[in-house]
Amino acid sequence: MSIVNAATELFNERLDTREGKDKLAQLGGSWIRDKLREVSFARHILPPEQVTRADCQRSVNHDTLIKIVDVEPQSRAMAITFRDQPTARFVRAPKFEIPFFTISSEKFEKTEQELLAYEMPITKVIEDNTVKDIQEVEDREFLRHIEAGVQALQTETNSTTTVAYNATNIRAANPNAQAVSVVKGSLALSADGVDFAVRPVQRPDLVELFKLLDNNRLRSERVLLTEGDHDDVLQWTVEDMGDKIQSETVVDGYKYNTLLGRKVVRTVKTDILRPGNMYVFTAPQFFGKFYILNNTKFYIDKIANTITWQSWEDIGMGVGNIAACRKLELYRGSVRPTQTDTGFEAKIPVSEEDLGAQNNRVDAGLTFPDVEQF
Repeated sequence: MSIVNAATELFNERLDTREGKDKLAQLGGSWIRDKLREVSFARHILPPEQVTRADCQRSVNHDTLIKIVDVEPQSRAMAITFRDQPTARFVRAPKFEIPFFTISSEKFEKTEQELLAYEMPITKVIEDNTVKDIQEVEDREFLRHIEAGVQALQTETNSTTTVAYNATNIRAANPNAQAVSVVKGSLALSADGVDFAVRPVQRPDLVELFKLLDNNRLRSERVLLTEGDHDDVLQWTVEDMGDKIQSETVVDGYKYNTLLGRKVVRTVKTDILRPGNMYVFTAPQFFGKFYILNNTKFYIDKIANTITWQSWEDIGMGVGNIAACRKLELYRGSVRPTQTDTGFEAKIPVSEEDLGAQNNRVDAGLTFPDVEQF
């Protein structure tokens, strides 16, 4: 008997007792919680805080919990004479609420007899089909929040009469296509026309992106981009990198965790963060909040010969300062809400149902050498 099959049989035996179910659920839950913290790119930008029922409030609009977050009040100083009095201000601290929602895996089911036929242990299935699925939805919601904030700030400054934010309108100096929270890459602006082909990022592009934050009494600290867009950094010349870095990248690639002094967060999840989109953020305390209500929950049970397991988490995200995030677009077309160009769908996150597209074609029979399967 193989070690894997022995482990699977032990797993089945424990499911036959109440104590065994509780133990497996406890072990599975703690393991999932640790893995989630490793793989979510949102948590590198906005580290989550664990809260309990005692830390939350009841909503007056629905039957769920919310978290009220305070925002620091405005204040200033002034120069006065010995006989003057300063301006009086009645202090008021603004606040906003963050609602909670649930991200759940599918409910997985497998018969005991079929489970014994697998070489792969059940924990591997849980890792691949539960942990990664939950963190992908978590990252997708995070990206939708920050994109909404970026576009809201862009629309606010460019008046209510919006136009498409594309290379054509920018080159024509349209007053409603100013770079406020979104800037286009230099190669995307080098010629007329509208498309969504990604141009390689240039060093001046990142400088212009950072300045959108740094010129507004904020400081850019973290950059989020795809692995593919980060690969374009390898095309920078010796004038961009200098002799030392250029010689290193030829052998080892760009191996540093910072780029132009900012921390880099890279992701291969191009169905969520689409190629050609880059974001820069301030430190978390100037940006927003990310809460996890209690712990990640894990349920497992066995009814007759059918094993069922599922996991979920309750989280809340809120961008309290939409001015704390800026965006770089390396394509010519517009993804501005209500003013998009044809083909914009290629630059926004896919739907939840389409996340994690399958790469292998085993179920379609595309294996070599060709072996019949059922």
